[in-house]
Amino acid sequence: MHPFTLIALAIAFVGFSIFSYLTSRQRSKVQDSELPGPTLVPFIGRIHDLPINFMWLKFKEWADVYGPIYRTEMLGAKFIIVSDEKIAEELLVKRAKINSDRPAVRSLFDSKSTHGSMEYLPLMGKNQYWSRQRRFSHAKLTEGTNAGYYGIMNFEVKRWLNTLLEDSDNFTVTLEDMASKIMCTLVWDDPTVSHFCTKSAWGLLTQMSPAGPITNVITPLWHLPLFMNPWKKAEHKRHDEQQAWWMERLNTVRANMAKGTARPSWTRDFLESEKTTNLSGDHEASSVIGMLALVGIFTVGGPLHYFLMAMVYHPVWQKKLQEEIDRECHGQMPTFSDSPKLPILRACIKETMRWKPNVPTGVAHESEADDFYRGFFIPKGTRILPLDWAFLRNPVKYPDPDNFRPERWLEAGWPTFQEPLTAYPTIKGMSSFGYGQRACLGQNLTQDEMLIACGSLMWGFNLSKKRDANGKEIDIDLGASNSLLIVKPDPFQMAFAPRSEAKRAQVLEQWKEAESKEREAREAFTRTAQLKLHSKEAVTA
Repeated sequence: MHPFTLIALAIAFVGFSIFSYLTSRQRSKVQDSELPGPTLVPFIGRIHDLPINFMWLKFKEWADVYGPIYRTEMLGAKFIIVSDEKIAEELLVKRAKINSDRPAVRSLFDSKSTHGSMEYLPLMGKNQYWSRQRRFSHAKLTEGTNAGYYGIMNFEVKRWLNTLLEDSDNFTVTLEDMASKIMCTLVWDDPTVSHFCTKSAWGLLTQMSPAGPITNVITPLWHLPLFMNPWKKAEHKRHDEQQAWWMERLNTVRANMAKGTARPSWTRDFLESEKTTNLSGDHEASSVIGMLALVGIFTVGGPLHYFLMAMVYHPVWQKKLQEEIDRECHGQMPTFSDSPKLPILRACIKETMRWKPNVPTGVAHESEADDFYRGFFIPKGTRILPLDWAFLRNPVKYPDPDNFRPERWLEAGWPTFQEPLTAYPTIKGMSSFGYGQRACLGQNLTQDEMLIACGSLMWGFNLSKKRDANGKEIDIDLGASNSLLIVKPDPFQMAFAPRSEAKRAQVLEQWKEAESKEREAREAFTRTAQLKLHSKEAVTA
């Protein structure tokens, strides 16, 4: 054998030996550094004893046993549950570069937009669609904030207060319709489509939640042939209906622009500057704009329902709020400019969102690369779940965590107290809004809408338990809710009463005035638009 051949074989043998040694050490290192967690049953993991309803409570129970970061599995999907805020920040903010992907939602078609569906921004993987849609959404939401939402929030809250005078028993529907009308006006300048938008929002939320279709938990069922797959058939119908509706809305705005009757909206903004945006066309634009409308309903509906509950069960705080609003707003309904003067209102809103978190399980991130954290191995593809329920029940940071205590944000001595009270408390930055590159873009919108809606409600109404035909109070079950990814309470009954006859008259009068001004503004815009269109046609002729 040639000497060079012997040398080459020797080098190859040594190289293979080193590689085998390093691989075995890495394998051993991984095995020795596995996170603690419940015992896993082969293939199924722990899916057999993880309840679909109130899943966050089971995750918290395991956290109390296995520590602030532990692992579990469900049908082969690896999960890491984090119940400590500092660990969540280290993994999802400081290591955002590799921990900002999203896991696929099995019961949605191409939820990560891997194949170019470009439809659901909050669920997208880290790809080109996610980056450009996030920039577009951030720009529109920032413009809305800076413009005070063009008066739309104040207008729709006045409509809602007036509706409560006429039909307070239907408050759950009218509450969500208020939030929907705000978003439908912002994105399409059409509050009349709010009913379908609300239906579409909750349809999507149900489809993407573990407590929705069983295919989100027992994922192999999703791959059954279509003729024997009712879950996939239902999603085809829901998906196609939603996409067609979003496209119809965009085309309606386009047609109104051609007639000169389209008032400002985020859709009109896109169509006027389509060539300068990075969005790829009508499908992507209608989807990102439509998704903005849906999310604006999710983020307000649940917290506003729970605020109502908090005021019913804590009349002392209801009285403090009303006194603050009467004193600082001089008898008028609160506006954005009043916010620095209303720390008690902001404290009650923030405490509501801590006491009854909107997203108690958190929204999962997915790791994009193998990693070690504090000596523990995190494989690529692991779903990292920031357990918001545990964060907001931390007794060190939040003494007496199970009870509604707004004073924790207002009085020195509490761990969460911050000054100045003209700026704090604020809900911006709460863990419920997510972490790092996946933090919710609509924090300002949620904060502003909650301030106007809750403040105006306290300005105009007394809230209390409803009484039955025998005069007995009807209790509200504080623990009854859905178990979707974004939570809201089950339907309940309560009473709304104007604080005085003068307040009743003021609610009626301010809505009558607002409605009249809005009608005049629309008529004036239409007249001006028609004149411009006729002038243009005359010049062309």
